[in-house]
Amino acid sequence: MSPPATVERPAPEVIAAVRASCAAVADRPVRLAESFYAHLFEMAPQLRPMFPPDLTGQMQKMSDTLLTVIAQLDTADPAELEAAIRRLGADHRTRFRVEPEHYLYVGHALARAVRNLSGTVYPGSLSSAWIAVYQWVAAQMVAGADAAESAAEAAEAAQAAPGALPRPREPREGALAPARRRHDADRADD
Repeated sequence: MSPPATVERPAPEVIAAVRASCAAVADRPVRLAESFYAHLFEMAPQLRPMFPPDLTGQMQKMSDTLLTVIAQLDTADPAELEAAIRRLGADHRTRFRVEPEHYLYVGHALARAVRNLSGTVYPGSLSSAWIAVYQWVAAQMVAGADAAESAAEAAEAAQAAPGALPRPREPREGALAPARRRHDADRADD
């Protein structure tokens, strides 16, 4: 369930299946978040220190954001939604140090949490639909994080030496000296 670099927006029928299944979890967003974080920290306990000791506020943010994104998958302007998700990914990288490999755990934890709340009405096709939607969202977040990181590195490099050209490298000790050109030899004889 790792987020590939390029993931196509889920098909309308996939989005419809995920939206329909949200009815089973939308009325219990805190329960969804509790189940999600329980699964996440069970699979990846090393991620626990990235979160506050009291997860109450975080749980509400997580479930609100998830349900909002799903609600807007087929109603919002695709470019605006992608931009918002990319900003969220950039924020997660810069503020919380979320790395691309963390999204694998998040995806599995989310799928398990939705399955737990959906009960017996969670066929394999619904699992596949959630995975497809999650992979698209995760790919957008990773792309946003990568773009923000690249922009920060470029700004840092520009700030370190504004307007300066890179210095030529010094020859390594023991390296061959550059060959003298013929006109250099002629000038030495003058």
